[in-house]
Amino acid sequence: MNFARFSERIDGLKYLADKMELTGSRVRRYLMQMPFSTDRDELEQNFDILQKACEILSDQKAKPVMMQLQHLFSRVHDIRGTLAELKEKRTLDEVELFEIKYFVVLCSDAGKLCDQAGFSYERLFPLQEAFHILDPDTTGTVSFSIYDSYSKSLAAARQQVTETDPGRDPGKWDQLQDIIQKEELAVREKLSLQLSEFYPDLQENFDRLARMEIWFAKAKLALLYNMSRPVTVPGDQPGVLSVEGMVNPAIADNLENAGGSFQPVSVTLYRKPCLLTGANMSGKTVVLKTLAMIQALTQFSFFVPAQKASISLVKDVFLVIGDKQDQYRGLSSFAAEMLDLDRIMANMAAGTEMLVLADEPARTTNPAEGAAILCALVEYLEKHHVMSLISTHYGDLGLSCRKLRVAGFEGTNVKGRLDPLQMYRYMNYSLIEDKGGSVPLEALNIARLLGVNGSFIDTAKKYLK
Repeated sequence: MNFARFSERIDGLKYLADKMELTGSRVRRYLMQMPFSTDRDELEQNFDILQKACEILSDQKAKPVMMQLQHLFSRVHDIRGTLAELKEKRTLDEVELFEIKYFVVLCSDAGKLCDQAGFSYERLFPLQEAFHILDPDTTGTVSFSIYDSYSKSLAAARQQVTETDPGRDPGKWDQLQDIIQKEELAVREKLSLQLSEFYPDLQENFDRLARMEIWFAKAKLALLYNMSRPVTVPGDQPGVLSVEGMVNPAIADNLENAGGSFQPVSVTLYRKPCLLTGANMSGKTVVLKTLAMIQALTQFSFFVPAQKASISLVKDVFLVIGDKQDQYRGLSSFAAEMLDLDRIMANMAAGTEMLVLADEPARTTNPAEGAAILCALVEYLEKHHVMSLISTHYGDLGLSCRKLRVAGFEGTNVKGRLDPLQMYRYMNYSLIEDKGGSVPLEALNIARLLGVNGSFIDTAKKYLK
């Protein structure tokens, strides 16, 4: 599966992709096609590249070179069509021949800039021979034309046509024009055939320039959000997803714009289920979405928005958010959620290593059946040793699995009415081990502070058990 597919399933990935400084759709296409890697050695090598890119961007002495390189990235045209023509050994026109010459010059300039910056990855193939083919007069210029030096017959015909008056001798002038067109076609055929030998290196350089731009865009993103290099856990060690001080960039940006700040959260999961409880507005859903994003970012060779992270690699990440209807098939949120869970069961049965993050599963059905579904899910996850975190409002389920709880609301002494948009200031989003089985009762107190009708709240309290 590629980045595009994951960004449809996991909130936050598209936001970060949009934050990346990419020069256009050409490079974004490469990003979207990036594969989800389960190869630890490959990921560690990629993290080395990204770390070096971060070091270069952090070096003030390298800033002028990096500005030039960034400008060069913006000058790379999308020449996929021209490269396809070369691959098939078709005859290029003058514009396409110019595109190749211009691209060869850019490759040469990019290689020099990378050497100056000390970036030794994504090495570009030298293409001096291709340049000489397109620059027979050794002008050294980027522009291209079908030079007289390519063909003596062409040169002679061109000379004659300048000496011929089309008004006085139109027949001769037309004949010379036909000769010129035929000779120019012959030259283009010869050049295209010669350049087709360089197709593999040209295509590889085209790909590498896009990847190079993505590396530096990833590095800028990492520096922007103080991201850290994740530690990938070897496959022969116990599975773990341990993240210290994780932040959700999209939410953090929104809070910053409102004058607030995101409280970093730490959590550790093992290859077994864990329940997460807490009142509404306590950030349970954010925890799930951020963990899914961090797992995916790691396996797409990004640094992660956390102080520290140790991550076991998985083959897939399932984020089940139960309030999303499947409008494309006319399914209710419950039906869509059940089908998601069914796909998870099938992957469990197939032995797929995965991370499962479910937000209050079965909350849209009646409580008795909802609790039963939740218990069955936990039992299946336990049986198949699946790393998972399931948020829930159901309490006293009698489950023996590990439980975490959001510390929750800390504004009990607040006087007066609370602004709903400022509620986060009174929430402690830290996760703590929960030895009990009940869910904290904070909803009515929060409702009171928000100014909800007092008699209504008193009536609701009568029904608390």
